This record gives sequence, C-alpha cells and structure tokens, in this order.
Amino acid sequence: MKLGKFKDLAKKRFSKEKIAQMNREVALEAEAMRSLQKNIKEALDLYMEQQKIGFNEVVRRLGSTPRQIAQIQKGSSNLRMSTLAHISAMLGQTPVIMFKKK
Repeated sequence: MKLGKFKDLAKKRFSKEKIAQMNREVALEAEAMRSLQKNIKEALDLYMEQQKIGFNEVVRRLGSTPRQIAQIQKGSSNLRMSTLAHISAMLGQTPVIMFKKK
C-alpha cells in the first residue's frame, strides 16, 4: 500500500486528534530508536578503540555477520534483545534503559 493511499484511509477511519496522536507516537519512536542506535554505536566504537581491535575481530567475537556490525557502526541497526545482550556481554557492561517523560 502506498503512503498516500494509507493516509487517505487513515483520514476516513480516524479522527484528526487520533491521527495527531499517532504522528506524535511515531516521532517519539523514531527519536528513541535513533538514541538507542547512537548509544550502541558509541559503546562499540569505544570498546574497539580500548581493545585496539578492528571490524573483523568484532565480527568474530560476536559471531555476527559483517553486514550487521556495519549497520551497528552506521547507527542503522535494528537489534533483537538477544543481540543487545550478546554485545553487552562482550563489552563487559550491563545496558540501562531509562524512560524520561517528554
């Protein structure tokens, strides 16, 4: 379904207030995703620098694919919780997720 058709369907099905609420939620989700990606990328970059290791060694240590590590380094990955836990164990750190009221 094209975006234009979806928007037309949404206008017919939902009130303006509901659409505005959904748009705010989408914006918050996108912001949260960018923040998480940035934090994971920075933690991995710091780990690589401190350990004096390169890309291929991170791939090896995580048992991951080069593509997934490249996505993490670009800040464009969409990680599963198990992958996050695996990265956390490699880093020797515990991830902390905090929720702040907007």
